[in-house]
Amino acid sequence: DKPTIPTMAASSSSSSSTSRYRRSSGPSSSSLSRRNAGHGVSVGTSSSSTTHHTINLLAPVVIEFGSSYIRIGLSGEAVPRHIIPTPSQLATLPNSNTLQIETETEWDGILYPLLSNISTDLLLLKNLKARPVIIVEPIVSPTAFRNAICKSLLDWLSAPSVTFVPGAASVALPYGLGLGQGVVVDVGRVEGRVMIVAGENGRPLIDTFRACPCGVEQFAYNFMEIHNTNSSSKTCDISSVEDAILLLEKYFVSGDGELVLPSSGQKIQINGKMVETSLNDTYFDVANPESLLRCLLSVVSSCPIDLRRDVLGNVIFIGGTVEFISNFERRMLKAVADAFGPAGDADTCKKPAFHSLRPLLHNENGGLGVVHPLPFSPSAFAWTAASVMGTTVLPPDQTVTQKVYKDMKQSDSSVADVCFDFLSTV
Repeated sequence: DKPTIPTMAASSSSSSSTSRYRRSSGPSSSSLSRRNAGHGVSVGTSSSSTTHHTINLLAPVVIEFGSSYIRIGLSGEAVPRHIIPTPSQLATLPNSNTLQIETETEWDGILYPLLSNISTDLLLLKNLKARPVIIVEPIVSPTAFRNAICKSLLDWLSAPSVTFVPGAASVALPYGLGLGQGVVVDVGRVEGRVMIVAGENGRPLIDTFRACPCGVEQFAYNFMEIHNTNSSSKTCDISSVEDAILLLEKYFVSGDGELVLPSSGQKIQINGKMVETSLNDTYFDVANPESLLRCLLSVVSSCPIDLRRDVLGNVIFIGGTVEFISNFERRMLKAVADAFGPAGDADTCKKPAFHSLRPLLHNENGGLGVVHPLPFSPSAFAWTAASVMGTTVLPPDQTVTQKVYKDMKQSDSSVADVCFDFLSTV
């Protein structure tokens, strides 16, 4: 049976709301040059055949599941039409180990009302019968999540197909920038994810994927701990991570160290040195095994040697945290230069895992070719890249069509059996 559908509150639409830690709203253009709303799009089959069937369909719906927000819109457009808060049950989706959802029935009860409301209340679509759906999901999403997505969209909402995009790296370079290889660093609210993209059509190298707990929440928590430890009065203590995030956002925007605690109204003084210490510990300290820099170096070390120089020439930083922290890319370049440059820490280069990287990273600029500025907002970059993908032939090995789904149900198989063989163990 279909789960019941509660009415989605009007305030959840992002047309009038703003991100908690996203300052840029992206490009002012309302559409890409290749907008295909109302035109035929091609949907690849999910079999091993390379034949594609062209169906007269409308522009696909693009939905990105993030740890803080869900971005929603139609392919061919430069920015999402709506940004709504991610339901609390899905907030830890990037980390399957912390999910409280275990069965597919539980997933159905969450996803069907959500997807139905997205279709009717937000996008104002009568139905999805003529619109394929593109789902941008965390790369470690459980199979039960994908099964429930297919059941909700293909079985109950009658969408013609569902195309899964496993992580921002799958689309960011080939569709967002037109590049076939590089390094994608995606830093969100919960964690940072780094992966190499190379090979045919800019496919991600799954073996190079790494994640680390360096989202904006961890940064805010580190700052809160340092601030409270050195606070002269308990009334000036920061009581929650949410308060710390809001304070840091105001600090980066205004540069003013005298701020007001959102929860209590108490005036406090923000110490800039404590902010920088927290930043360094969370993102740029090569000695910290959970820092973003250490994660990045680990990914490059796992990359095939003959690809390293080329992929390091195209490094992009995306995600809400990149906008939250000012000059994030410059800070990372300086951290790499400090670690591997002429005055770098000798102990860094003695580590066996990173010794081979010294010839690539040993220069005053840090050895990274960072693509900056990006053509689209870093926080919505993955969504926009998926929007571009929706104007092309959808990849067959990532697409589940109505026919394939019906055959899958008859054979009692799962989504993992018909697409994403490389993620079938998740």
